[in-house]
Amino acid sequence: MHFLFGILIFTIVAVAGYFFLLAFTSFAETAIVILALVLAFLAEFTYMKIRADG
Repeated sequence: MHFLFGILIFTIVAVAGYFFLLAFTSFAETAIVILALVLAFLAEFTYMKIRADG
């Protein structure tokens, strides 16, 4: 079940980060995708750390 939550969090943050960066920055498309993936990895890492501590 935690795996599904992780995938859900990663997907939501990646898509939301992509659209947010697309709307409010003037970076190239590749940079926006890379930054959105970095944000998603950070969110996933944070979720895993919180889950491991609790």
